[in-house]
Amino acid sequence: MPCESPKTLLHRLGLRPKKALGQHFLLHPHQARRIVAALHLTGEDTVVEIGAGLGALTSWLALAARRVIALERDPELARFLKEELLVEPPGVEVICQDVLKFDFPGAARDAGRPLSVVGNLPYQITSPLLFTLIRESAAISQAVLMMQQEVGTRLLASPGPKDYGILSVLGQYYFRVTRLFALSPGNFYPPPQVDSVVLRLVPETPAPAALDQALLHRLVKTAFGHRRKTLNNTLVSGAAAFGLTPEAMRVLLAQLGIDLRRRGETLSVAEFVEISNQVARLRGVM
Repeated sequence: MPCESPKTLLHRLGLRPKKALGQHFLLHPHQARRIVAALHLTGEDTVVEIGAGLGALTSWLALAARRVIALERDPELARFLKEELLVEPPGVEVICQDVLKFDFPGAARDAGRPLSVVGNLPYQITSPLLFTLIRESAAISQAVLMMQQEVGTRLLASPGPKDYGILSVLGQYYFRVTRLFALSPGNFYPPPQVDSVVLRLVPETPAPAALDQALLHRLVKTAFGHRRKTLNNTLVSGAAAFGLTPEAMRVLLAQLGIDLRRRGETLSVAEFVEISNQVARLRGVM
């Protein structure tokens, strides 16, 4: 287990935190254990760790999982993990790679089961990475992720507030999202300027389910394309993108009891799915 503080260890290695990579290293081992414990790992699990860094989580994961795929984009830190900290013990594979290019479905096939995912998400890629996990949710059994408070709030948001948006709808459609605990800037070196939160995401079969997931995605993005505009000015005006006339979309929304004066941010996940499914059915008979 790492026994030196991140600051001391980086100094010994002749390294500095790279702002461009969003590097903020977890300081306290008990917080690392807390995050790993939230995964409830068995000896059969394969874990993908996002941003292994100095190995704060990696060492604990290696004790709890069958296999750990430690992704680290920084080649200097990846080399440290391989040569000094871990020396590539059985069950741990350090890969110097951008997580946005990682093959989650392929790793799940190799494991013979869906993956557990864990990590302290770099701020610059948090949203793109979450959309990647949404896209690859079939390859994931669970994820315990540390992220900036602002993004966590968006993932958990209910309809209405400004935090509710595309990430809220699609994240809650594909996952059951649970807030576990918060971490103040003082838990990291160097300290970030914002608080962090740890969330658990567990894929679940939504009810109702979308007949066409790609259509659902496009519908949600269209509804939030202009946040201050009403559905009459987003979904109805943009009906052609879904193969419908404005009048057909207007009638469809009326049949569902959805007021055209509402805005996209007032629609629940279930309402988005209902609209999407009605569009899919109507397109099927046209």
